[in-house]
Amino acid sequence: MILMYVRHGDSKNNKLTKLGKLQCRLAVNQKESISFNKIYSSPAGRCVQTARYFQKKFKLQVEICENFRERELLPNKLPTNEKEQEWYDNYLNPNYSSKNPEGCKEYLTRSFVEFRRIINECIDKNQNAIIVAHSGTLYALSAFINGIERNKNIKWIRSGNCSKIYYEINEKV
Repeated sequence: MILMYVRHGDSKNNKLTKLGKLQCRLAVNQKESISFNKIYSSPAGRCVQTARYFQKKFKLQVEICENFRERELLPNKLPTNEKEQEWYDNYLNPNYSSKNPEGCKEYLTRSFVEFRRIINECIDKNQNAIIVAHSGTLYALSAFINGIERNKNIKWIRSGNCSKIYYEINEKV
């Protein structure tokens, strides 16, 4: 199966901007030698809007995946207490657990559950899929594919708006 990851287009207040819409049109209009069977999206408005461009091209339904929601973060401010400082210090630590705000371990765990479901479902049906989400989901997907549960060597990955990244996956996980 081929899994294509697409980061949402440029946005403001969770909606695509004029630039974001242009980025989506450019991403969708690139020639694909691959046909896709499924589109999965984060529930965030900017992701769903981006997914709709691919929906029109491939004539597919978009499945909203709650586990691909954006990671809960602390507000954009400097830490003001020990708990906030601990969270900032461990933001990228895959073993750090925190309920509120969400720790890296919880974020990775919920993302991994969704990836496992999608990959196994698509391999069983010999289908290719598109995931439209956030740069944090790209980090989680790369960690999942590269086995962060075992080697913890993935560093945080950011991608530009409407970046498309392809993974070839040949076995169930």
